Amino acid sequence: MAVSSSATGGSPSVNALAVDLVVMAARFTRYAARQSRAVEATAVWRALAILEEHGPMRVSDFAEIDRCSQPTATTMMQRLEQSGRVQRVPDPSDGRATLLSLSAMGRRKLTELRSGVATGLGPQLEQLSGEERSELEAAVRTIAKLISPD
Repeated sequence: MAVSSSATGGSPSVNALAVDLVVMAARFTRYAARQSRAVEATAVWRALAILEEHGPMRVSDFAEIDRCSQPTATTMMQRLEQSGRVQRVPDPSDGRATLLSLSAMGRRKLTELRSGVATGLGPQLEQLSGEERSELEAAVRTIAKLISPD
């Protein structure tokens, strides 16, 4: 899984760690979704989580954050709005526009999806030693610090 420094222009060990982290995070996310037995597509989870994290936003802002096309974002938001998981709220900076926001139903669904992950992964995490769980907790804190906007 390691990558050479010539391919990325930096330190081999840091670059390899960066690639390994992204690859493992993506694999772990897919694995966790399978273990949760949720029938929702991961794109739905991601959309709800983005709205939770960033708050009300325009479709174009969602598309930029999710790194998808605006038509794809529009379709996703329309589906989520039709299902009651997303709602339109007035844009405080433009009285003519609306923003998309996570609805109470959307918050409940996101909580349910996350609970399914906990239920699916919990038994496996219980099998880890206390030291291994502590290492994972430290890794989660480190990742949170790394992606924190401060």
